[in-house]
Amino acid sequence: IGKEGDSAGKDVYDDVQYRIGQGGLMGMKEEEEEEGENDNNNQDLDSSQAAVAAAAANTAALEIWKTELRGSAVAGFQLAMRAGALCEEPIRGVLVILEGVEIAMKKKKHVRAASSSSPKDDNVVSSLFQSAKPLSGGMIVAALRSGIRCALLTRPARLVEGHLRLTLHSSFTGLGPLYAVLTKRRGKVISDDMVDGTDLIRITASIPQAESFHLSPELLEESSGEVTAPELVFSHWGILEEDPFWIPTSLEEREDYGEIIMNGDSSTGLDNNALKYIRMVRGRKGLLVDSSKIVVAAEKQRTLARKK
Repeated sequence: IGKEGDSAGKDVYDDVQYRIGQGGLMGMKEEEEEEGENDNNNQDLDSSQAAVAAAAANTAALEIWKTELRGSAVAGFQLAMRAGALCEEPIRGVLVILEGVEIAMKKKKHVRAASSSSPKDDNVVSSLFQSAKPLSGGMIVAALRSGIRCALLTRPARLVEGHLRLTLHSSFTGLGPLYAVLTKRRGKVISDDMVDGTDLIRITASIPQAESFHLSPELLEESSGEVTAPELVFSHWGILEEDPFWIPTSLEEREDYGEIIMNGDSSTGLDNNALKYIRMVRGRKGLLVDSSKIVVAAEKQRTLARKK
């Protein structure tokens, strides 16, 4: 039922309740009015008692949330943010909204019921109720952590990678190999200035931290020693704008990247740095990796004959 249906039903219920409170429904016989008024008074009394009981249960549930569950909920949120579902790495820039908490309540046994006509204190009335089942902090922590992780997997996810600032000197001969290596490693040149009194160029660039391994040997090898060893300093954090779970859907994409059935992975993984980083990190941590298969294409294997 939509919102309009809910509002219409509520209006009808409120109208009927108002007419009952005024002395009965329209069209009732005169000889039944007295009985109807007595029934209405009993119903009003029952409804008032039910309202008081519901308010007392809500007050008791709110007190349980404040004293027993709030700290566990915060701990569950911190655990979920400390290790994400993709790489078990910290999560940044996420807002979690807890819309509501439902706690099953029941009346305590062997407790004298308080009079609804003279409630002196909310604590006295709320003390009549307790949680239907025992609640522990570990249950709340585990439930909230799992819920946040599942909610994060339903939304598009992006990786946050660190960038390093590198400074080096190069001659005119080594500029070609230098730019080729930086482009292959997704580096960006920030500035290039001539050094006064020399034929060297001072180059400042940024490169992702994951692509900085074995950078100096490759630069020296490709440029034949025309480029100096780079000085790497941490620069900033940046979002890698690539969907790790991208799947080719159109005909052109299927022709370029292949069918998902042929590859058998959650994504094609072709030119997808985000998925490559996820697999590298999960493999280094000993987590499950979807591409780790003993036999990739069993139907293409052949038995080699032994030479006698």
